[in-house]
Amino acid sequence: MSGQAFQMITERVGYFPGHVNIGLVIGEHGAILIDSGLDTQSAKKIKKGLDAIAQPLCAIIQTHSHADHFGGNAYLLGCWPEARVYAPPLEEAIIRNPILEPIYLNVGAAPLEDLKNKFLLAQPSRVDHLLPLDEGIEIDGVPFFILSLPGHSWQQVGVVCDEICFAADSYLGEEVLEKHKLPFLVDAHETLLSLHKLLATNYRGYLPGHGAYTTTSHDAVNKNIAWHERIFSVICDILVEERTPEEALTLLCERLHISIENASSYVLFRTAFMGYLVGLQKTKRVAYRFEHNRWLWRTVQDGAEGAER
Repeated sequence: MSGQAFQMITERVGYFPGHVNIGLVIGEHGAILIDSGLDTQSAKKIKKGLDAIAQPLCAIIQTHSHADHFGGNAYLLGCWPEARVYAPPLEEAIIRNPILEPIYLNVGAAPLEDLKNKFLLAQPSRVDHLLPLDEGIEIDGVPFFILSLPGHSWQQVGVVCDEICFAADSYLGEEVLEKHKLPFLVDAHETLLSLHKLLATNYRGYLPGHGAYTTTSHDAVNKNIAWHERIFSVICDILVEERTPEEALTLLCERLHISIENASSYVLFRTAFMGYLVGLQKTKRVAYRFEHNRWLWRTVQDGAEGAER
């Protein structure tokens, strides 16, 4: 999080800008945060901002269970133990048991020590309430609408208050896309459905987890859609010749000018790549088979059978 103070959008809705944007809503008895940032350092800046306006922390709404979005919980809940935490189903299990993040990134095996860093392993946080999906909820006298936006994470949600949509990581700012090249996701098909769902909305403002606040999301969302479709096309081109996932990922990184130099980067890119394969397989654009103990993937040609052989 940058050193900037929070910025208000409406009389009671604003945000703390930074590498991870943190939503702020003023309730009847205190402040409601949307996510909490990466770590204690981020959380201390949030506390300083809340202290400046004499607002105790009343609640934290988690959009999803990645470490950079709930890593500040431990410090903030230590300062305000009465604050309540809300999270989507499934995501809450990881927030309570953050070791699950490096476990799933390590394909279910015990995580390597190199994966136990603050970017992949946050301090645990309790979760007091499960969020509804595509329904309204009232917290501290304030009405919210919880928008289901899966794809980047399994049950990621957006949070809408006063017609301001905190869109989590359903879409990324252009600079973030260009930096990461292969955006992290677990299901590219669901990601695209969520992006089109956002395109159909017309809220007063939009704030992604990583990127700038805008009064319309159309340009940024369309940029994200085009980005994902381009990656789909590159993968399909690579898989015209049958390849293992490892071989295909290597070629994809070469084409996207990605250089993997540590275990954390590798598992994040590998998971994202598998998320794109899942998306392509769901729409029958790729298929797979097994031969000589190798998991082989290929592009499905027009008119060819799309199911697994």
